[in-house]
Amino acid sequence: MITSKHAKIVFTILSIALISIPIPAEAEDPLKSHHPLPVFELEKVITGWLEHSGYKVSRTPLQMGKVQLKAIKEKRGWQISLAPHSALATELQAKCTAEGKPDEAQLKGLRDHIEAYLSGNSKANSVETEVPRQFIPTAVLSQAESVVCLRAEFEDDDMQFSGFIVDEDGLIISTAHGLKGIEKLTVILSDGRQFKGDLIKIDLRRDLAFVDIKGKFDSYIPVANGRNLLGMGEQLYSIGCPINLGGTVYTGIINSPPRRVNGLPLWQVDMEIHPGSSGSPVFDVQGNLVAVVKGRYRGTDSVGFLIPFETIMEFAKD
Repeated sequence: MITSKHAKIVFTILSIALISIPIPAEAEDPLKSHHPLPVFELEKVITGWLEHSGYKVSRTPLQMGKVQLKAIKEKRGWQISLAPHSALATELQAKCTAEGKPDEAQLKGLRDHIEAYLSGNSKANSVETEVPRQFIPTAVLSQAESVVCLRAEFEDDDMQFSGFIVDEDGLIISTAHGLKGIEKLTVILSDGRQFKGDLIKIDLRRDLAFVDIKGKFDSYIPVANGRNLLGMGEQLYSIGCPINLGGTVYTGIINSPPRRVNGLPLWQVDMEIHPGSSGSPVFDVQGNLVAVVKGRYRGTDSVGFLIPFETIMEFAKD
């Protein structure tokens, strides 16, 4: 039963638009093309190539999953714009100058690198979707301290889950599957502290659970501050404990309209999801809570399903 201390936690369609980087009138047209890669993957392909070439790269995340990159090396500079063209494709605009003049050789080098990656002949082909720290928006990274790992112990086995603290008194949301019939529940905070967890509410239909730990906590993710409507191709970030690695961040995109399973909606995402990820909070680029990781499609670790914010709200209010 939820006590009165928890009563306070009661909670655009993506319009895909292209970004243009201003180009001086005297400059030649930038490289402009479409590529069958989501923004986050094409961004890492390009960033890896630039950094390997000695450039210092800076990144500016924009609304609706768009990204701007700038890279500098001596007297040569890049301006790159990435925007979702469709769920799994990206519009790329790029400009490179050397001493103030367009550098066509560098543009061709970037084009050749992307084509090599797409053909499978590039060393950069084995791109992981675990996000390097420099790619994580600060608003997302600031939520990491509120994410916890849960270890559920049974008579002859134990299981690992993820979850997140939602109020200062230590109320935690996680997924419900695998928690029924547990004998002992341990909650591990981001700083390594461990607490005994009490399962106080479980909803197997919505696949959500409340776990309580005793204490006062400065870092938490208020459920009321979440966001419901998401758009196709929108970039999201999950923070959880996959394969017992607490605080691991993965990124992905919405690649399908909501699907209904047992009468409830689920978001389908192109995102790595490993054992232990269930219960991970999912955020947009502004750090708003938008979903909880439910699991993955059997046989793959890159097609995942998320419990949407509206279901989290319904669970919290009941």
